[in-house]
Amino acid sequence: MRPISISYTLRTAKGDVIAAYQGRTRYYAASTMKLAAALATARLIDTGTLSWTDQLPVSHTYHSAVGGVFTFDPDDIDPLFPSDGAPISIRELVTCMIDRSCNEATNMLLEHIGVAAAEDACRLCGLHDMHVDRLIGDVAAAKQTGISNEVTTDDLSEIMRQIVRGTHTSETATSVLRHALMNQQYAVIGPQLGDDVVWGSKSGWVDGINHDVAFIGDPNSDDMRVLAVCTSGYGEEQAHDIIRALTHALLR
Repeated sequence: MRPISISYTLRTAKGDVIAAYQGRTRYYAASTMKLAAALATARLIDTGTLSWTDQLPVSHTYHSAVGGVFTFDPDDIDPLFPSDGAPISIRELVTCMIDRSCNEATNMLLEHIGVAAAEDACRLCGLHDMHVDRLIGDVAAAKQTGISNEVTTDDLSEIMRQIVRGTHTSETATSVLRHALMNQQYAVIGPQLGDDVVWGSKSGWVDGINHDVAFIGDPNSDDMRVLAVCTSGYGEEQAHDIIRALTHALLR
């Protein structure tokens, strides 16, 4: 059973922390680690190592960090992801990794660019605690001490801020990442903000873990804010109620 914990961090567009509670408490990252994978991929495209239009053959089998291969349990499969061998572009992989949190796209990208590239993206952003050690769904690696994907709300809010501000990416890459975030299908913070508010987000969840991080307002504006909330030890609906309540309290 996961320990009960709640953390949040609210930042300005310039990175100043407005409010925080247990901002450096570490949590299992779940799908929020996909932000690091997206940033790493975008940077490789900007350097010419990759292209948005590069095509990869779809795979549903991935390599574990501790050796061997694995596939996803039926509950974790994206029903919209193409069948083995079908061509899919890097841009399509990045987009569906973010907007519908596709695990297959995440693992394909990380196998292509290397997990170390996502870790490098965390360090580039000056993050203190967020780290990416393995692919999504790598159960064998998860059982090994010291192999995990972890986040804090301080780091989630900061990597989101730098992504949407285009701190490390070209205008084109920044636009692609913003568009994916703004089409998020599994948002908790965003729907609380009103129809006239611009926002984008990335959530993450497994049993007993529910997180969301969102930018709020025009990402080009100094009025933009970034809110990250992480929870552990709660059921999904209870965790979502906590995230919603904090959203209203912190952004009133």
